[in-house]
Amino acid sequence: MVSMPDHMKRISYIVLFCTMLLPCKEEVLAQGSTVAEKLLSQLIAKDRRHANQTVQKIDNVNFADIYDRTLLMYASSVGFKKVCRTLLRKGADPNLVAIDGTTAAMHASYNGQTRIVELLMREVLQTDIQTVDGFTALMMASQNGHTDIVKLLLEKGANPNLQAYNGLSPLMLSSENGYSEIVKLLLEKRVSVNLQSTYSKTTALIQAAMGGYSEIGNMLLENGANPDLKNKQESTALMLASLRGHAEFVNLLLNKGADVNLKSPDGSNALFLASLNGYDDIVKMLLEKGAKPDSRETDGTTDILITSKDEILDTLNRRLYIESKQDSENNGQVTVLISSSRTGNLEAVKLFIDKMVESDILAKSDRTTAFISGIPSGHITIVNLLLKENSPITDKRSVKFTDLMAASLNGHIKVVKLLADYGAELNLKNNDGATSLIYASQQGNAEIVKLLLKKGANPELKDNEGKMALDYAYSHDVRNLLLK
Repeated sequence: MVSMPDHMKRISYIVLFCTMLLPCKEEVLAQGSTVAEKLLSQLIAKDRRHANQTVQKIDNVNFADIYDRTLLMYASSVGFKKVCRTLLRKGADPNLVAIDGTTAAMHASYNGQTRIVELLMREVLQTDIQTVDGFTALMMASQNGHTDIVKLLLEKGANPNLQAYNGLSPLMLSSENGYSEIVKLLLEKRVSVNLQSTYSKTTALIQAAMGGYSEIGNMLLENGANPDLKNKQESTALMLASLRGHAEFVNLLLNKGADVNLKSPDGSNALFLASLNGYDDIVKMLLEKGAKPDSRETDGTTDILITSKDEILDTLNRRLYIESKQDSENNGQVTVLISSSRTGNLEAVKLFIDKMVESDILAKSDRTTAFISGIPSGHITIVNLLLKENSPITDKRSVKFTDLMAASLNGHIKVVKLLADYGAELNLKNNDGATSLIYASQQGNAEIVKLLLKKGANPELKDNEGKMALDYAYSHDVRNLLLK
């Protein structure tokens, strides 16, 4: 689970030295129609026939544009094998780097040009050159699912344990995108399965869990992946799989010994996340493996600040899943985007983009900045939310929220029954004095109210405003149940 600071921060330093907007054909020819310039124009236009003819006349085989992108890079990107072969035969250097650090092999690897990579392999090729953000050809091929190219690079001696400057590795990139064959190839090279990225602290297993790629998860676990490692947001693979409803992945982790009761600093765990979303199959698995409803522990509640029954879900999905994914993809470093073979060129280079949005709806109690109060409808609402660092805090009341409360508020009757059967404390109050029965009454959910009453929930308990569940019951059916 995340540990949310009390401010929102976005740093975006975008360097425009390399926008990779190509000069049009007319602009190139206007500079002087040398053979190299003509060839460059033809490669930009993807004019294979004329490029094959022009390259035969070229002398300046290492000619480069203003971004130091060579003719070989352009030809590699669009897959013109004859042009590449001729350039190499005439002495083109395959290890030259552009201003962003990319090479011909990277352009070919990113765009899936297997035949070009095979051709480049016949040269004295340096496979582990890194771009300005630390990416290698192997990382690019792994990220984009080009299995044959990954195999070629590994056979050539590419280092599978190199990490980009944000800490991402080929194994993390292929695991995140569900490329099981590439994961298998990397594991055969005895790659380090528990590497963590520099900023988001993600692992290959966490990346696979977010996508629910069970085949990959199994391979990683069989090769020694630690299921209990936490990322920067203090989420484990089990928490993220539970949040997203990936039951098969959850089952896999549990069978491999994942700690079912690990918590984040704010107390949330896999059971809470599954309960909140109503994944009763996952809740059942977790309970059977020994998960304890938070309400059974001494302070067993979770600090959650909510505006409505959807606020928790929206917040958790944004913070735990979407931002975890974004952080793993682009965390304060250069992102090299090499375009598809349709254009055959770099599209952009972005420097030092920090996507760590540190707003706080979920927070440790000592850093809470949301001010809570009840309104007549009985819903809990955020009265004020300070997003600036060091803003004065005039009130620090946090709402203690349990698995059972979350399931009752969101109408997940199967989850409510499972939690009650496993001993969840029905009459536990949060800091506002609300109970699970009060939440179910507020929502007008007669079935859950009936179940809670049957299991022993006390309808006469009052919240801090002196109101009982009946006072919040606007549904005729709920009122009748509470009046019995």
